[in-house]
Amino acid sequence: MKIVFIGAGAIGGYYGGQLAKAGHDITYVVRPATRKVIDEEGLTLISPEGTENITNVSTVGSLDEVDSADLVISAIKIFGEPELPENLPAGAKFMTTENSVEYPMLAQEKYGADKVIPAVVRAFIHREGPATAHFMGGGMSLTFGSLDPATESVVQEFLEALEPTPIKAKMHPDILRDVWMKAMLVTCFGALGAVMEEPIGVLRTTYRDTLQALMTEAANVARSAGIQMKDDAVDIVLSFTDAQPEGGTASMQRDILDGLHSELDSQVGGIVRCAKKYNTSAPLHQLAWETLAVKSNKLRGEQ
Repeated sequence: MKIVFIGAGAIGGYYGGQLAKAGHDITYVVRPATRKVIDEEGLTLISPEGTENITNVSTVGSLDEVDSADLVISAIKIFGEPELPENLPAGAKFMTTENSVEYPMLAQEKYGADKVIPAVVRAFIHREGPATAHFMGGGMSLTFGSLDPATESVVQEFLEALEPTPIKAKMHPDILRDVWMKAMLVTCFGALGAVMEEPIGVLRTTYRDTLQALMTEAANVARSAGIQMKDDAVDIVLSFTDAQPEGGTASMQRDILDGLHSELDSQVGGIVRCAKKYNTSAPLHQLAWETLAVKSNKLRGEQ
């Protein structure tokens, strides 16, 4: 397949590198500094099994430089409100992987459901520098699915493309539900973790009622948006939370507390905006968003 990744960070770098190893035509849309590293040194992939260098990939500075592709995979952190590429290469479908419930919805509005394939990443991978991705071990998966019959052939082709890689590929019959299920985990525990400055082990015990309330609120917003959430959705996510290492933290949480730009607006703000769009409310997320915006600005020295 001819696949374009927007971003060569943790997910784009590692997943794209695995697809390149499997023989697929991989192009990265990256900033100049990262482009220079990839062009001169290739990608560096680190895992518990060792370190490897991937050089059979190409780079561009803009998606407009790509004439055609089978699939464009957006693998970026969204700082602020989400922005989408103005145009897609000829023949391309667009896959979203970001931790944002808004992004696949906005992509549908811009390109049409016949061009959009939402996806959910589950893996502990850290970016350790330009074009360097470190897989920490454990599970590594990519769940995706069609919103329209027009994408089904590409979904099937991509499923087969991933088969020889270590990425566990799954097709989901209701992929938007899975997008929201992941948000109920990473957005809710990331926001509460940043407010309380505690890891998941403390959140699921000392602050369990608050964590559950945030998850319940997110599930209710999803239902207002027409997502068919299961009755036991919160219980499922809490059970998954209970199984995680007690010292675990979310990427958004770490970025906020380290004084870095974060996905606060796209993750927490996205749920608040969805609530308003579908005529409901999300007061706990609104409070967390406003509180953490002030905290984040102070830690970045902007207030």
